[in-house]
Amino acid sequence: MYRAKYLLQLIFGPDHLEQAAFDINIGLMLHTKGDSKNSQRFLESALKLHKKFHGTGSVQVAMCNILVARALAGNADFREAMKYQKHAFEVYSEKYGEEDKRTKDCQAFLSRLTQKAVELQKWLQNKEKVVPNMVVNEALPDSTISEMLATVNGIPATPSKIKPNETKESDAKKEADVKLEEIKQQGDTEDLD
Repeated sequence: MYRAKYLLQLIFGPDHLEQAAFDINIGLMLHTKGDSKNSQRFLESALKLHKKFHGTGSVQVAMCNILVARALAGNADFREAMKYQKHAFEVYSEKYGEEDKRTKDCQAFLSRLTQKAVELQKWLQNKEKVVPNMVVNEALPDSTISEMLATVNGIPATPSKIKPNETKESDAKKEADVKLEEIKQQGDTEDLD
């Protein structure tokens, strides 16, 4: 991935929109491996490019803000993470409304960041010997990572929530029911003869 990014940079230069896609892909991979510091560097680079090409109020910028906020939270920089997450929440609220799943997820993580920032500040003021649990680097669910990667890489979402295996199984069951019904009907006609 790094080599592909390097080649793209040689061909198109550092300010090409595809660079942002590579940065997000690399950033997400690093984030899933727990390398928040390097993840943050790539995600901030992607955010900068998306702001340049799409403007600050775009959904792409909001998604990048969420990813940067997660990387910052992994580094226990909760105040800075809250700024990025709040911007994403504002964009999602405006674009999708308060009742959308993305907006609610964004708001829930913002609340969690706020809670952790308060805990950290209290601990710093009181200088307690017991260190609070500052882990907010909750792993993104595989489905969320897949959705983000699909969005970044331009893969269209599947229109149906039915899994291919479920369709095959239901078709096979229908065929079996039809054959069973035919056998029963044949048995009934043979009894009449």
